[in-house]
Amino acid sequence: MNSENKTYCNTITLNKKQSIKVQIKYNSRAKHTILRIDPRTDALIITVPKVLSPSKIRRLVEKNANWIFDKLSLLPPKTPFIDGQTFNLMGKNIIICHDPDNLGGVKLINETLMVSGKVEHISRRIKDWLKKYAHNILVHKVRSMAATLDASFGRISIRDNRSSWGSCSSQGNIAFSWRLIMAPEPVVDYVVAHEVAHLVYLNHSKDFWDTVGSLDANYQQSKSWLRINGDFLQRVG
Repeated sequence: MNSENKTYCNTITLNKKQSIKVQIKYNSRAKHTILRIDPRTDALIITVPKVLSPSKIRRLVEKNANWIFDKLSLLPPKTPFIDGQTFNLMGKNIIICHDPDNLGGVKLINETLMVSGKVEHISRRIKDWLKKYAHNILVHKVRSMAATLDASFGRISIRDNRSSWGSCSSQGNIAFSWRLIMAPEPVVDYVVAHEVAHLVYLNHSKDFWDTVGSLDANYQQSKSWLRINGDFLQRVG
């Protein structure tokens, strides 16, 4: 069972004008208090090993207020899925075109993503389409790289993870974030190589990284790209 659960959610107002959304996660395995910003919701997530009173939470937020607002100011602007908006699809710049009377659902025509139906359904329809698109692309890439290592894998699923771009279980089941498909293709290849290498080494040993390198010689560049641009991907849609 996952020992980390959200048990407290509130908005704290500082100086009568600055407000911070706060989520508390209690994790008995945490060795110390961890603060981070959720790039999707702009909320402060505090992970603690034991229950904190509301007054202690407030003092913790007040003590770290400058750090919190600095982090929030560095977040890239949000990119909603709306008519006329552009986004990247494995390195290609795609423009969204809403055609409410079209019966075709969602179709990619050259570099235009045509979306039919009501305007309030545009975002959901695009996300559903991107999840299917990501699954098709990623399954093909996993099969190719796994064959190179003569490794077998289980189920491949597409999720909307906040904390990782991919994961591989001890049973060989692999999961990816659908948002990964909006990164350049070399970055997609790196994450696939990372998870496929876990089919052989379920750790981050030297042998593991050597295997990643054998599948993607330039993985360090893609790893750096994700570290720098990951928040941007989380704020799309």
